[in-house]
Amino acid sequence: MPHSRDRIFVSIAVSRPDGGLSTLPGAIKASERMAAWAEANGYIPLLINDAIFTEVTTELLRTEITKVIEEVTNRVVLRRLIIFFAGHGAALGIDDQNWMLSNWDNRPTEAVKVSSLQRMLEYYGPEQVTIIGDACQEFSAKFIEVVGSPIFDKLEEDRRDYELDRFFPVDAGSQAFMIKAKDEEDAFCLFTEVMLDALEGDAPEKYFEKIDGSLHVTSQTLAMYLKDNLANEAGKYGVRMEPRPRPGFYTDRIYYSSPKTGGPAKPESSGTRGSRGGKTISFATDGAGSSPARRTVPRVKLTASTEQPLVSNLTEELRENRLATQRAYAAAAEAEVRDHFETGCGICFSGAEIRKVRASKGSLSQDFLPPNWYRLELSDEHDPMLWADVVVELADGNFAYACIVQNFVTAMHVFEHGATNVLHRKLFAPAYEGRDVIALLGRLQAGLITEGEIVDAAAMLRLGKHEVITLGAVVAQFYDSIRDTKGLRSIAAFYAQNGQPIPLDIVLFGGGRLFAKKDGLYADVPATKPREPRSEVERERNYTFSATQEVVNHPVAGRVPWLRQAWSAIETADCDESAEEWRGLALKTLPHLGAGPFSLVKREGRDALLALAEITDKGQNLTPDGANN
Repeated sequence: MPHSRDRIFVSIAVSRPDGGLSTLPGAIKASERMAAWAEANGYIPLLINDAIFTEVTTELLRTEITKVIEEVTNRVVLRRLIIFFAGHGAALGIDDQNWMLSNWDNRPTEAVKVSSLQRMLEYYGPEQVTIIGDACQEFSAKFIEVVGSPIFDKLEEDRRDYELDRFFPVDAGSQAFMIKAKDEEDAFCLFTEVMLDALEGDAPEKYFEKIDGSLHVTSQTLAMYLKDNLANEAGKYGVRMEPRPRPGFYTDRIYYSSPKTGGPAKPESSGTRGSRGGKTISFATDGAGSSPARRTVPRVKLTASTEQPLVSNLTEELRENRLATQRAYAAAAEAEVRDHFETGCGICFSGAEIRKVRASKGSLSQDFLPPNWYRLELSDEHDPMLWADVVVELADGNFAYACIVQNFVTAMHVFEHGATNVLHRKLFAPAYEGRDVIALLGRLQAGLITEGEIVDAAAMLRLGKHEVITLGAVVAQFYDSIRDTKGLRSIAAFYAQNGQPIPLDIVLFGGGRLFAKKDGLYADVPATKPREPRSEVERERNYTFSATQEVVNHPVAGRVPWLRQAWSAIETADCDESAEEWRGLALKTLPHLGAGPFSLVKREGRDALLALAEITDKGQNLTPDGANN
């Protein structure tokens, strides 16, 4: 593994966030030890934590990280960028993860939104990116207002795919743990220490891969080590941690080379640096390089006292919340939905009360229909490319969104807590159509879909995306989580091939380039090449890995993201100049997002949402009693 100055390691820790979160002194130690390892292994280290800085903010991260990236890219290609974080984290859905910065409670954008960060880095040219997050992925109401930030500004550069490794200690909905200080031992983050054992070479021989005659810890063997050992080490402390590593490097896969077999020896560490106000800040790496195993940082003994109390990482409250979520989605699946409308499309509401429905195009009517069922007449009932944005005022004063598509019945279920579920079923579909999808969405929101299920779930869901058009947006969310832009473009191409508009979310996540015309948004989608299937489920479905043709000037369904997670892709979306006005309107709406998997905007965001959807008060507005006002 050559030690050229073309690799960066950013080590971040937030130990004292606002909002009443617990203090995490072990996060500081984790960031220091990882940064020390990085410098000793040839990386340019950047240490940012709230022991060095008064507070860790998005502006600080953007300024400091951009500076070091520019220092590298001004002279060479950025070969590898590793971003490590230790602190508090939260999840709003599968791979919808945020890392809390110092002021997260005062400003909802003061958090690192991991999915947005990954997309934005495509504009900065790294060949490889590693994301390591030693943080919880809690589902908690206290984080419901968090929007998060991609940290970086969008550059005037073409997007470039990169290889992606990701290492997380737990799955969505679970907690990671810091082991508290005891006697003379400092507090430490358990996941970081288990990872360092492998990165320092203190792992059994089976976790080394032989490459060119030498032994190395690679992306794949590091993932194996974490899977095999983290749960056992956590069990010693009476806690449960099931790691979620996802190795994705396929060129240079090496993190550590064993000096015993001719690998490069580690250079001497000169201390890890963090910059503040143009000054260099150094700290001593206690015992660095002095251990018998030639470790950069001394090993932490991972053996708990027998007096250590047992702690469950899945509290009764969390279990009950998961069960309640599944019950709510089961009720949504049983709601009655009309199988057709005479006009070729419409929307049905179930669950909690609604007040008013507004459509951006066409004519809404309720003649001879039950309350909360609305037909929509667009300009041509035989044109499958037609669609309209619909904004619904809920009883609690917030506003829900759905896109009505010609030849589909849109079903919106409003839960008691105000969130919504939206499903698009083809005309004359049987009553059971889509119920399995709603059940899957319930498991998704309850945090019960594991990382390993994502690729297979996406492959299976894609089969039904032309019958239940919502599935395209759901699958796009899965593919975005693993930055599979080829998968996104493939889905978009199949919608075009099938004579249907492309759901907006697919394009936002990287499935194409957006541009605007008077009647809506359109997309150009690059062609894709065939690839190898990633699983047996994919192997049985050739549409998941076959080549697709370029798509030009194809209609996009909706001016508003369908799912909440897609809002995080607005800043990073590939937009033609003609679509920049649309982007500006979307960014004005973004701070007003409400809770739930589908797009919901709080009452103070009403005007911004209506402007984005191009709905005016002069347009047609219907109430459930059929009144037009």
